[in-house]
Amino acid sequence: MNSKGNKKIKVIFYGVGAIGSEVAKFGLSRPGLELVGAIDSDPGKIGLDLGTVLGLEKNLGIKVSGDPTALFSEVEADVVVLTTGSFLPTIYDQLETAVRAGLNVVTSAEELAFPTLQSAQLAEKLDQLAKEKGVTIKAAGINPGFVMDSLIVFLATASADIEHVWAKRVVDCSLRRRQLQMKVGAGLRVDQFKASLGNKIFGHLGLMESAALVADALGMIPDRITQSVEPVIAEGNVESEHVRVKSGEVSGMRQVARCLRNGKECVSLEVLFCVGATEPQDQIVVKGMTNIDVTIKDGIAGDQATVAILINAIAPILDVKPGLLTPTGKSIAEITWRCPVDLGY
Repeated sequence: MNSKGNKKIKVIFYGVGAIGSEVAKFGLSRPGLELVGAIDSDPGKIGLDLGTVLGLEKNLGIKVSGDPTALFSEVEADVVVLTTGSFLPTIYDQLETAVRAGLNVVTSAEELAFPTLQSAQLAEKLDQLAKEKGVTIKAAGINPGFVMDSLIVFLATASADIEHVWAKRVVDCSLRRRQLQMKVGAGLRVDQFKASLGNKIFGHLGLMESAALVADALGMIPDRITQSVEPVIAEGNVESEHVRVKSGEVSGMRQVARCLRNGKECVSLEVLFCVGATEPQDQIVVKGMTNIDVTIKDGIAGDQATVAILINAIAPILDVKPGLLTPTGKSIAEITWRCPVDLGY
């Protein structure tokens, strides 16, 4: 039961791109939700019926708006599901507009998993505004948001005196959408890969935030967080529906985020994303009073899980404290530590 009782939760989907469209379509099938609006910045979508934008065989009677301020004032809603960007500075104005309208927000923005790591001032400002308006903002997703942070924290409750956490996620990108294959450099030459490092939309986003979230939750406050990004070179020709990779070209990337405490590693998270990766899996190892070693064969399906997690986060957000929260439910106001970060490029 949520705070709306038996009434349906009124939802606006802000961003109906690759992920946002899938989230909206799944939301339509949930009996406890009522879709009341949609927003996008694409001129080719604005004014169209949402059913058309989602590729459905029927109209939904909801036109995609390009003016969030106007929509928020015209439509009664409870929650906005925002899937427009990854970084807090980029989407701050969108979040602020929703919060000032008195709307709760669930977002897939990777940096929001631990926003004080790289955008502390904006995070604190947003947190204060949300509290003033009595609404909640919470990041949700598969990674960051679950498999390499929230799940680790949950598993660690079966142990104590945690000394070290290690996790690795191996993903065969040939089974994933085109955007992900491009983000990890599939099909590039090594020199092109290296030249792309530092591009805000290149690589796996949010890994350092996941590391920070784990360290904070387990009381292993780091002195420094580092990241390394390396290309994975194809040893033979591999291909997917979207890209052909020749032997010697880049098939993907290996990215590692580490938390250091007193000069010693306490958290290490690794992602290996490449076309043709063998033995996809998610593995978590917690070393402490009780050692824990969990492997999820084939790994959790990223896109499908993200859709489910975002939709499943809608109802609970109505019953938690106002403010900006991490995926584990911790208020960012409770996170007072800061440390240097090394992006690795």
